[in-house]
Amino acid sequence: MLPVVQVLPALTQQLLSGDAILVAPPGAGKSTYLPLELLKTGQFSQQKIIMLQPRRIAVRNIARYLAQQLNEPVGQTIGYRLRGENKTSAATKLEIVTEGILTRMLQSQPELPGIGLVIFDEFHERSIHADFSLALCLEVQQALREDLRLLVMSATLDVAALTPLMPAAKVLHCEGRSYPIDIVYKPDNRPVPLYQKVCRLVLNVVAEHQKDILVFLPGAWDIRQAASSLEQSLPQGFNIHCLFGELSKSEQQAALMPNYKGLRKIVLATNIAETSLTIEGIEVVVDSGMQKTAVFQLSKGITHLQTTSISQASAIQRAGRAGRLGPGSCYRLWSGEQQDRLAVQSTPEILSSDMAPFILEANIWGCQLNELALIDMPSNAQLQQGKQRLLELQAIDSEMRLQPLGREMHALGCHPAIANMLLKSLSLSSAHQSLACALASILESKDPLTHSSGAQLYLRLQYLQQHRSHSIWLLIKQWHRRVNCKLQDWPLEDTGRLLAFAFPHWIGRLRQGGRYQLANGSGAELGQDDPLAQQQWIVVGDMLSTDKQQGDVRISLAESLSKEDLERYFSHLIYSQETCFWDQQKQAISAQHQRKLGHIVMSKTAASKLVPEQVDAIWRQVILDKGVMQLPFEEEALQLIYRLRLAAKELSQYDWPDMSEQGLQDSIEQWLLPYLQKMSSWQQLSKLRFVDILNSQLEWAAQKRLNDCLPSKYLLPTRRHAKLNYSPAGTVQLSVRMQEMYGQADTPELANGRVKLQMELLSPAGRPLQTTQDLAGFWQGSYRHVQKEMKGRYPRHFWPDNPANALATDKTKKKMNAKQ
Repeated sequence: MLPVVQVLPALTQQLLSGDAILVAPPGAGKSTYLPLELLKTGQFSQQKIIMLQPRRIAVRNIARYLAQQLNEPVGQTIGYRLRGENKTSAATKLEIVTEGILTRMLQSQPELPGIGLVIFDEFHERSIHADFSLALCLEVQQALREDLRLLVMSATLDVAALTPLMPAAKVLHCEGRSYPIDIVYKPDNRPVPLYQKVCRLVLNVVAEHQKDILVFLPGAWDIRQAASSLEQSLPQGFNIHCLFGELSKSEQQAALMPNYKGLRKIVLATNIAETSLTIEGIEVVVDSGMQKTAVFQLSKGITHLQTTSISQASAIQRAGRAGRLGPGSCYRLWSGEQQDRLAVQSTPEILSSDMAPFILEANIWGCQLNELALIDMPSNAQLQQGKQRLLELQAIDSEMRLQPLGREMHALGCHPAIANMLLKSLSLSSAHQSLACALASILESKDPLTHSSGAQLYLRLQYLQQHRSHSIWLLIKQWHRRVNCKLQDWPLEDTGRLLAFAFPHWIGRLRQGGRYQLANGSGAELGQDDPLAQQQWIVVGDMLSTDKQQGDVRISLAESLSKEDLERYFSHLIYSQETCFWDQQKQAISAQHQRKLGHIVMSKTAASKLVPEQVDAIWRQVILDKGVMQLPFEEEALQLIYRLRLAAKELSQYDWPDMSEQGLQDSIEQWLLPYLQKMSSWQQLSKLRFVDILNSQLEWAAQKRLNDCLPSKYLLPTRRHAKLNYSPAGTVQLSVRMQEMYGQADTPELANGRVKLQMELLSPAGRPLQTTQDLAGFWQGSYRHVQKEMKGRYPRHFWPDNPANALATDKTKKKMNAKQ
């Protein structure tokens, strides 16, 4: 008996009055038993059940398994729908869907007529489509269908995150089948590729077990490398299968089915095998602990696959594959300590995705995305980037109002960028739309050529024309059917124009050596031997980005674009701007009239007037780049800065302005920028009297306190005021002729005795004789040597035997006697 049978009575009772959340471990029968039982209940016997599955391969496999239980082909009682694939009929009562199909159903018929229950399976994966569809279903419940029931299911669900959206839903827990799984940690810290570590572990494991092995690797490249290595290393009696999304349906199905030739099976899989799939015969799981995660880079506008550690929830799911049919073992390529440090749950897809399609979906629904009941809200940066893309594609206007073109884009059921290309190509000709169908298919598929062929899309199109049996032709034909277009001769010379309809933010202008400035502000590069590398204007269709990408991204698909096409078809993206910038050579702010496409300056002419609102920002950046202490402070201003720094250290009981370098930089808007609004050059800046500007930051009481405690001058025994020299290090030096300090028994002090002066005692000619902070010790000690030498060199000056008690003077002995 499947474990989920235990909770079936409570679940059916709960669904009579409200929603439910079911937490059940792998193998409990959530996907493969429960839907059929719910169809038998009186509540749903006359209604359809929709089950959302995040993975295409799971959709097909579950539908096939459930249909077999009814001795029916898929498409009768049990059916499924994927993008480009529909196995349903009028008799279908349970429909398994994925990839936004549920969203399309909701958008076309929000009441979901005839549907009694929507099941969200494997919700812990936090697919963005699942999050979005759940938000729409909750709105439908509240506004249109109180009788619609929702069931959220997972083995490792974060119930606490979900319950605020579904507070009335009852949470049901199923204990699961008690097949023990032996968890073995096998960390491998060798500096070798991951697939080599995995292969080594597999070779060690095969001898200890008799049944099949499921191996989790992050991506297709690792799987292929591991398959090649194991084929050479394993003894006879093993059959190796690969399992990842790019494989054909038959190849995927072969990995799932038992091996009837009597050979042991080793399945090398991505996290596609993590949930909802029962692979016959698996007794052992070998887990690399890594996965490929799609991460959207806001700055570049690209989605790339990043290799990351899995979460604890994923580790539990993967281990569960070994215990679906009996006791099993899971070997983890990491330590128990590392397991404890893994994230509890994977990052929800909505926090690292391109938001443009979902902003458009929300607009079609009649709201803004952040108004929906989403578990996690995308960042403001994601929303802003998505809105900008839709604005460039003319799907919305500047006020976020949906445009007719935006509604047409949505109707095509693909990314707005691809939809825009397909729609606008038809305005040129039906042949252009046929070409757009081919371009859409290439962009959505694996590159039919190697990158050594260069990035030019023209070459891919030529290749497909010559190879009509290539698998991409299936997509090309599907696209022609979807847009109701006949296959025609492609006007290949206009490839760049059509590509730019899809990716106007990736229009690029040559900087140098195959490096391009893109309209969205990022940089991208072609190999210098690429035929496109000398084109002045290009448009990018795809870029390669690695986990540790630095600098410009490598362009993988692109086409040239003529300046004439740019001016004719993309004039709505070209704008004029008065701008200011810092001219490094002139050391001044210059003004320009610029004609721009996004961040690309197409042309520029000198302008006579500065843009006032830009001046502050430019000065701020210039000073930040140079460093605030590189400002042309006069010596008096520097002395004030050092005095205030010393005051903050020694007189901390008072409130002093922060004159540290960081403090001056942080407060530049208050103390300096107001004086620069009418200035445009460093030369003008140099004429400022900084000491007055800085003093204005001090109240009168603070100025008086500073002058009393840390004065700029010191009154000598001769009654002359000598300048004090404050240093960045916090010392204060008094340079004075030795005779003027006679009678001063001890070292002078400032700041109520906290700061001793550093005395630089000079000869009558102004040359340093002694530097000390111990004046009393000097008088009693080394002064005797100075006296002996100076008497001979300066006989006309006074060199007393007891300088601590002598009369200070700035005169020669003759003038001293004359005065007496």
